[in-house]
Amino acid sequence: MEKCLLFIGLICSVLLAGVKSTNTGDDLVETPVVDNQNVPLLAMFDMTKVNKRIMEYISDTFEMKMSNLVKMKLEEVLLSLKIDEDVKQYIENMKGNLTLNIKKEIKDYFDDMKQNSTDDISEAHNHRDCSDLDRKKFRSGVYKIFPEGKAGFNVYCDMETDGGGWTVFQRRQDGKVDFYRGWTEYVKGFGDIKTEFWLGNDKLNDLTSQGNYELRVNLMDFNGDKAYAKYSTFYIGDQSTNYILTVNGYSGTAGDALKFHNTQAFWTKDKDNSGGCAEAYKGGWWYAHCHHTNLNGLYIGNKKDTKGIRWWQWKGDQSMKTSSMMIRRI
Repeated sequence: MEKCLLFIGLICSVLLAGVKSTNTGDDLVETPVVDNQNVPLLAMFDMTKVNKRIMEYISDTFEMKMSNLVKMKLEEVLLSLKIDEDVKQYIENMKGNLTLNIKKEIKDYFDDMKQNSTDDISEAHNHRDCSDLDRKKFRSGVYKIFPEGKAGFNVYCDMETDGGGWTVFQRRQDGKVDFYRGWTEYVKGFGDIKTEFWLGNDKLNDLTSQGNYELRVNLMDFNGDKAYAKYSTFYIGDQSTNYILTVNGYSGTAGDALKFHNTQAFWTKDKDNSGGCAEAYKGGWWYAHCHHTNLNGLYIGNKKDTKGIRWWQWKGDQSMKTSSMMIRRI
Protein backbone atom coordinates (compact mmCIF):
# COMPACT_ATOMS: atom_id res chain seq x y z
CA MET A 1 0.00 0.00 0.00
CA GLU A 2 2.79 2.44 0.91
CA LYS A 3 4.58 1.71 -2.39
CA CYS A 4 1.34 2.34 -4.27
CA LEU A 5 0.85 5.71 -2.59
CA LEU A 6 4.44 6.65 -3.29
CA PHE A 7 3.97 5.75 -6.98
CA ILE A 8 0.80 7.86 -7.16
CA GLY A 9 2.62 10.73 -5.50
CA LEU A 10 5.43 10.58 -8.07
CA ILE A 11 2.94 10.51 -10.98
CA CYS A 12 1.08 13.48 -9.53
CA SER A 13 4.34 15.36 -9.11
CA VAL A 14 5.19 14.83 -12.78
CA LEU A 15 1.73 15.85 -13.89
CA LEU A 16 1.64 18.92 -11.69
CA ALA A 17 5.04 20.07 -12.90
CA GLY A 18 3.59 20.88 -16.29
CA VAL A 19 0.27 22.43 -15.27
CA LYS A 20 -0.89 25.60 -13.71
CA SER A 21 -3.48 26.20 -11.01
CA THR A 22 -6.76 27.87 -11.83
CA ASN A 23 -8.40 30.61 -9.79
CA THR A 24 -10.78 28.08 -8.25
CA GLY A 25 -8.22 26.77 -5.74
CA ASP A 26 -4.98 24.79 -5.35
CA ASP A 27 -6.85 21.48 -5.31
CA LEU A 28 -8.21 22.05 -8.86
CA VAL A 29 -5.76 21.75 -11.72
CA GLU A 30 -6.16 21.95 -15.50
CA THR A 31 -4.21 19.90 -17.97
CA PRO A 32 -4.32 19.42 -21.79
CA VAL A 33 -5.75 16.13 -23.05
CA VAL A 34 -6.95 14.81 -26.40
CA ASP A 35 -10.07 12.92 -27.24
CA ASN A 36 -10.28 9.78 -29.35
CA GLN A 37 -10.14 11.90 -32.54
CA ASN A 38 -6.98 13.75 -31.44
CA VAL A 39 -8.91 16.94 -30.79
CA PRO A 40 -7.14 19.00 -28.14
CA LEU A 41 -9.19 19.63 -24.98
CA LEU A 42 -8.64 21.24 -21.56
CA ALA A 43 -9.66 19.09 -18.57
CA MET A 44 -10.11 20.04 -14.89
CA PHE A 45 -9.09 17.58 -12.19
CA ASP A 46 -10.04 17.76 -8.50
CA MET A 47 -6.90 16.81 -6.57
CA THR A 48 -8.41 17.16 -3.06
CA LYS A 49 -8.44 13.49 -2.17
CA VAL A 50 -5.06 12.85 -3.79
CA ASN A 51 -3.41 15.74 -1.93
CA LYS A 52 -4.99 14.63 1.33
CA ARG A 53 -3.69 11.09 0.95
CA ILE A 54 -0.21 12.34 0.07
CA MET A 55 -0.14 14.59 3.17
CA GLU A 56 -1.39 11.75 5.38
CA TYR A 57 1.30 9.48 4.00
CA ILE A 58 4.02 12.07 4.61
CA SER A 59 2.72 12.73 8.16
CA ASP A 60 2.46 9.01 9.01
CA THR A 61 5.92 8.35 7.63
CA PHE A 62 7.42 11.21 9.68
CA GLU A 63 5.77 10.05 12.90
CA MET A 64 6.86 6.49 12.27
CA LYS A 65 10.46 7.57 11.70
CA MET A 66 10.47 9.66 14.90
CA SER A 67 8.89 6.84 16.92
CA ASN A 68 11.45 4.38 15.57
CA LEU A 69 14.24 6.78 16.48
CA VAL A 70 13.04 7.02 20.09
CA LYS A 71 12.63 3.25 20.27
CA MET A 72 16.19 2.79 19.00
CA LYS A 73 17.47 5.11 21.74
CA LEU A 74 15.54 3.15 24.35
CA GLU A 75 17.04 -0.06 22.99
CA GLU A 76 20.51 1.48 23.41
CA VAL A 77 19.68 2.30 27.03
CA LEU A 78 18.60 -1.29 27.61
CA LEU A 79 21.82 -2.62 26.15
CA SER A 80 23.92 -0.26 28.26
CA LEU A 81 22.21 -1.18 31.54
CA LYS A 82 22.19 -4.55 33.26
CA ILE A 83 18.61 -4.52 34.56
CA ASP A 84 16.02 -7.19 35.18
CA GLU A 85 13.23 -8.41 32.92
CA ASP A 86 10.57 -6.36 34.75
CA VAL A 87 12.35 -3.13 33.83
CA LYS A 88 12.79 -4.28 30.23
CA GLN A 89 9.08 -5.09 29.98
CA TYR A 90 8.19 -1.69 31.43
CA ILE A 91 10.28 0.10 28.80
CA GLU A 92 8.84 -2.10 26.03
CA ASN A 93 5.33 -1.12 27.11
CA MET A 94 6.36 2.50 27.35
CA LYS A 95 7.56 2.53 23.75
CA GLY A 96 4.01 2.24 22.49
CA ASN A 97 2.75 5.03 24.73
CA LEU A 98 5.37 7.76 24.64
CA THR A 99 4.48 10.94 26.56
CA LEU A 100 6.00 14.34 27.20
CA ASN A 101 6.62 13.27 30.81
CA ILE A 102 8.72 10.24 29.89
CA LYS A 103 11.67 11.35 32.05
CA LYS A 104 9.49 11.73 35.14
CA GLU A 105 7.75 8.41 34.49
CA ILE A 106 11.07 6.58 34.33
CA LYS A 107 12.32 8.21 37.56
CA ASP A 108 9.07 7.44 39.43
CA TYR A 109 9.17 3.83 38.26
CA PHE A 110 12.75 3.26 39.43
CA ASP A 111 12.02 4.97 42.78
CA ASP A 112 9.01 2.71 43.35
CA MET A 113 10.94 -0.36 42.24
CA LYS A 114 13.81 0.46 44.61
CA GLN A 115 11.47 0.90 47.59
CA ASN A 116 9.49 -2.23 46.76
CA SER A 117 12.65 -4.28 46.36
CA THR A 118 14.01 -3.19 49.74
CA ASP A 119 10.68 -4.07 51.38
CA ASP A 120 10.65 -7.49 49.71
CA ILE A 121 14.25 -8.17 50.70
CA SER A 122 13.62 -7.24 54.33
CA GLU A 123 10.45 -9.32 54.55
CA ALA A 124 12.19 -12.31 53.01
CA HIS A 125 15.12 -12.22 55.42
CA ASN A 126 13.26 -10.86 58.47
CA HIS A 127 15.85 -8.20 59.29
CA ARG A 128 15.61 -7.02 62.90
CA ASP A 129 17.56 -3.83 62.17
CA CYS A 130 20.15 -2.49 59.75
CA SER A 131 22.94 -4.58 61.27
CA ASP A 132 21.32 -7.67 59.71
CA LEU A 133 21.87 -6.31 56.20
CA ASP A 134 24.84 -7.61 54.23
CA ARG A 135 27.24 -4.67 54.41
CA LYS A 136 29.02 -5.74 51.23
CA LYS A 137 25.86 -5.73 49.11
CA PHE A 138 23.50 -3.07 50.47
CA ARG A 139 23.92 0.67 50.08
CA SER A 140 22.70 3.37 52.46
CA GLY A 141 18.97 3.99 52.11
CA VAL A 142 15.49 3.22 53.38
CA TYR A 143 14.75 -0.39 54.37
CA LYS A 144 11.94 -2.15 56.17
CA ILE A 145 12.91 -3.93 59.40
CA PHE A 146 11.09 -6.20 61.81
CA PRO A 147 12.22 -5.98 65.45
CA GLU A 148 11.54 -9.15 67.43
CA GLY A 149 7.81 -9.63 68.02
CA LYS A 150 6.94 -6.22 66.51
CA ALA A 151 5.30 -4.96 63.33
CA GLY A 152 7.69 -3.88 60.60
CA PHE A 153 8.53 -0.26 59.88
CA ASN A 154 10.85 1.69 57.58
CA VAL A 155 14.20 3.01 58.78
CA TYR A 156 17.22 4.67 57.21
CA CYS A 157 20.27 2.41 57.17
CA ASP A 158 23.75 3.94 57.04
CA MET A 159 25.86 1.29 55.34
CA GLU A 160 29.01 3.40 54.96
CA THR A 161 29.95 5.11 58.23
CA ASP A 162 32.35 3.20 60.49
CA GLY A 163 31.74 -0.18 58.87
CA GLY A 164 28.02 0.31 58.17
CA GLY A 165 25.01 -1.50 59.60
CA TRP A 166 23.75 1.55 61.51
CA THR A 167 20.04 2.24 62.11
CA VAL A 168 19.64 6.02 62.09
CA PHE A 169 17.06 7.40 64.54
CA GLN A 170 17.77 11.14 64.46
CA ARG A 171 18.98 13.59 61.82
CA ARG A 172 19.21 17.38 61.59
CA GLN A 173 20.46 19.04 58.41
CA ASP A 174 18.62 22.20 57.36
CA GLY A 175 15.95 23.15 59.89
CA LYS A 176 12.97 22.37 57.65
CA VAL A 177 11.45 20.06 60.29
CA ASP A 178 10.30 21.55 63.61
CA PHE A 179 11.67 19.56 66.58
CA TYR A 180 9.91 21.59 69.27
CA ARG A 181 7.07 19.09 69.59
CA GLY A 182 4.92 17.38 72.19
CA TRP A 183 5.09 14.04 73.97
CA THR A 184 2.92 12.02 71.57
CA GLU A 185 4.90 13.08 68.49
CA TYR A 186 8.21 12.13 70.10
CA VAL A 187 6.74 8.77 71.13
CA LYS A 188 5.50 7.95 67.60
CA GLY A 189 8.17 9.77 65.58
CA PHE A 190 7.99 12.54 62.99
CA GLY A 191 9.69 14.02 59.93
CA ASP A 192 11.07 12.38 56.79
CA ILE A 193 13.56 9.56 57.36
CA LYS A 194 15.39 10.58 54.16
CA THR A 195 16.05 14.08 55.51
CA GLU A 196 15.24 15.39 59.03
CA PHE A 197 13.41 13.16 61.49
CA TRP A 198 13.01 11.54 64.90
CA LEU A 199 12.29 7.81 64.58
CA GLY A 200 10.17 7.59 67.75
CA ASN A 201 10.73 6.57 71.36
CA ASP A 202 8.55 3.48 71.08
CA LYS A 203 10.62 2.24 68.15
CA LEU A 204 13.85 2.99 70.03
CA ASN A 205 12.65 0.83 72.90
CA ASP A 206 11.63 -1.95 70.47
CA LEU A 207 15.06 -1.89 68.84
CA THR A 208 17.29 -1.65 71.90
CA SER A 209 15.30 -4.32 73.77
CA GLN A 210 16.43 -7.05 71.37
CA GLY A 211 20.13 -7.10 72.20
CA ASN A 212 23.20 -5.03 73.07
CA TYR A 213 23.52 -1.80 71.09
CA GLU A 214 26.19 0.80 70.54
CA LEU A 215 25.50 4.44 69.70
CA ARG A 216 27.27 6.79 67.32
CA VAL A 217 26.64 10.55 67.18
CA ASN A 218 27.93 12.50 64.17
CA LEU A 219 28.32 16.28 64.30
CA MET A 220 29.32 19.04 61.88
CA ASP A 221 29.45 22.79 62.49
CA PHE A 222 28.94 25.60 59.98
CA ASN A 223 32.67 25.75 59.20
CA GLY A 224 32.64 22.14 58.03
CA ASP A 225 34.45 20.80 61.11
CA LYS A 226 33.34 17.29 62.07
CA ALA A 227 33.43 15.22 65.23
CA TYR A 228 31.82 12.08 66.58
CA ALA A 229 30.98 10.42 69.87
CA LYS A 230 30.63 6.67 70.19
CA TYR A 231 29.18 4.72 73.13
CA SER A 232 29.49 0.98 73.63
CA THR A 233 26.19 0.78 75.53
CA PHE A 234 22.89 2.37 74.56
CA TYR A 235 19.41 1.46 75.76
CA ILE A 236 16.05 3.24 75.89
CA GLY A 237 13.44 2.12 78.43
CA ASP A 238 9.74 1.78 77.69
CA GLN A 239 7.00 4.33 78.25
CA SER A 240 6.49 3.29 81.88
CA THR A 241 10.00 4.64 82.59
CA ASN A 242 9.46 7.74 80.43
CA TYR A 243 11.99 6.24 78.01
CA ILE A 244 14.91 6.45 80.42
CA LEU A 245 18.37 6.65 78.82
CA THR A 246 21.19 4.23 79.59
CA VAL A 247 24.45 5.20 77.87
CA ASN A 248 28.13 4.65 78.67
CA GLY A 249 31.47 3.51 77.24
CA TYR A 250 32.45 6.74 75.46
CA SER A 251 35.10 7.05 72.73
CA GLY A 252 35.54 9.56 69.91
CA THR A 253 36.51 13.16 69.15
CA ALA A 254 33.52 15.20 70.33
CA GLY A 255 33.79 14.69 74.09
CA ASP A 256 31.45 12.84 76.43
CA ALA A 257 28.41 15.12 76.57
CA LEU A 258 25.90 12.31 77.13
CA LYS A 259 27.45 11.30 80.45
CA PHE A 260 25.50 14.16 82.02
CA HIS A 261 22.25 12.69 80.66
CA ASN A 262 22.77 9.03 81.62
CA THR A 263 19.83 7.53 83.61
CA GLN A 264 17.61 10.52 82.78
CA ALA A 265 14.01 10.28 81.54
CA PHE A 266 12.80 11.85 78.29
CA TRP A 267 10.86 15.12 78.54
CA THR A 268 8.92 17.37 76.18
CA LYS A 269 7.22 20.75 76.47
CA ASP A 270 3.88 19.19 77.48
CA LYS A 271 5.34 16.51 79.76
CA ASP A 272 8.28 17.86 81.73
CA ASN A 273 9.59 16.90 85.17
CA SER A 274 13.07 18.30 84.61
CA GLY A 275 12.51 21.76 86.02
CA GLY A 276 11.15 23.28 82.81
CA CYS A 277 14.15 22.37 80.64
CA ALA A 278 12.13 21.20 77.62
CA GLU A 279 10.25 24.47 77.38
CA ALA A 280 13.27 26.61 78.18
CA TYR A 281 15.55 24.92 75.63
CA LYS A 282 12.90 24.21 72.99
CA GLY A 283 13.32 20.50 72.42
CA GLY A 284 12.49 16.95 73.43
CA TRP A 285 15.42 15.28 75.24
CA TRP A 286 16.79 13.43 78.25
CA TYR A 287 17.08 16.68 80.21
CA ALA A 288 18.80 16.75 83.61
CA HIS A 289 18.54 20.30 84.96
CA CYS A 290 19.24 20.96 82.11
CA HIS A 291 21.74 19.74 79.46
CA HIS A 292 25.26 19.36 78.07
CA THR A 293 23.87 18.42 74.70
CA ASN A 294 20.57 19.38 73.07
CA LEU A 295 20.53 17.82 69.61
CA ASN A 296 16.74 18.21 69.31
CA GLY A 297 16.89 21.92 70.08
CA LEU A 298 16.18 24.81 67.72
CA TYR A 299 17.88 25.00 64.32
CA ILE A 300 19.19 28.56 64.67
CA GLY A 301 22.03 28.67 62.15
CA ASN A 302 25.62 29.67 62.75
CA LYS A 303 25.09 31.15 66.21
CA LYS A 304 25.98 30.55 69.84
CA ASP A 305 22.81 29.77 71.77
CA THR A 306 22.06 27.16 74.42
CA LYS A 307 18.66 26.61 72.78
CA GLY A 308 20.36 25.39 69.61
CA ILE A 309 21.74 22.03 68.48
CA ARG A 310 24.47 21.96 71.09
CA TRP A 311 27.27 19.60 72.16
CA TRP A 312 29.02 21.47 74.97
CA GLN A 313 32.16 19.30 75.22
CA TRP A 314 33.06 20.02 71.58
CA LYS A 315 31.92 23.52 70.61
CA GLY A 316 30.42 24.96 73.77
CA ASP A 317 27.29 26.98 72.96
CA GLN A 318 27.89 26.92 69.20
CA SER A 319 24.92 25.46 67.35
CA MET A 320 25.59 22.64 64.90
CA LYS A 321 24.77 22.58 61.19
CA THR A 322 24.11 18.82 61.10
CA SER A 323 23.74 15.98 63.54
CA SER A 324 22.78 12.33 63.32
CA MET A 325 22.31 9.60 65.91
CA MET A 326 22.49 5.93 64.97
CA ILE A 327 22.61 2.55 66.69
CA ARG A 328 24.07 -0.85 65.82
CA ARG A 329 23.58 -4.23 67.48
CA ILE A 330 26.80 -5.80 68.77
